[in-house]
Amino acid sequence: MGHGTLFVLFDKYSRRARLRPVLITLLPLALPAVVGVPALPRGRWLWSLILLSGLPLFADQLGRSRGKRIEARLYCSWGGKPTVQLLRWRGPTDRQRLRLLHARIQEIIGSSLPLPTEQEELADPQRADQIYDAAGLALRVRARGLPGADLVQEQNCEYGFRRNTLGLRPYALPIAVVGLLAVSAWAFAPPGFTGRPSTPLLVVLLVAEALLVAFQALLVREGWVASAAWLYAERLVETSALAVPGSLPADPATGPASS
Repeated sequence: MGHGTLFVLFDKYSRRARLRPVLITLLPLALPAVVGVPALPRGRWLWSLILLSGLPLFADQLGRSRGKRIEARLYCSWGGKPTVQLLRWRGPTDRQRLRLLHARIQEIIGSSLPLPTEQEELADPQRADQIYDAAGLALRVRARGLPGADLVQEQNCEYGFRRNTLGLRPYALPIAVVGLLAVSAWAFAPPGFTGRPSTPLLVVLLVAEALLVAFQALLVREGWVASAAWLYAERLVETSALAVPGSLPADPATGPASS
């Protein structure tokens, strides 16, 4: 039982969007630990112990829970879910394309949930958003396994990774700073000091730790998450133009827009 078992226990989304943010959070401490403790056990039995302890499952849930905790606040600061905004009459989508999108999505979700007209949306924006949210859910369910919708899953993974990384940032940034300080302390230790790595390796560690601090401090921001969320929403809405195998193709006028 080795680290390859993680690919069996977790699907692509969990590995990329949930586990990776946790691993990046712990990396600043893991790097000096591996270098400073050469005798650190790395055998298959260690991986077996880690897997049996349930730590990977805990990390998976931790990554998800921290991201979900901030998601409602993000949506509020953005003015609503990007998918909902793309379907609003008062949203960023141009009118001609929005009419085509509404017509195609209405075919997908059926007549039991009529999309609001512009007047109905203006009269009750909150109810209109609820309907758009339900339509977005229908598109997400439809996109799973839909031929030609692979890019939607890729963007979903990227959005989940960024959202969960931002959720872990209150822990990740201090950990990165501690890692940088720990490696910097080695730089002032005399050569031959117990646990001090060689100078070339020390330089590599310093650069890696500094990059991890910069990543958390400068890149992991709401705007970084928002850009991925909008790309995902755009790709998801575009799947309304994809035909389910065995059905007639969608109107070319509703085809994918340029990125």
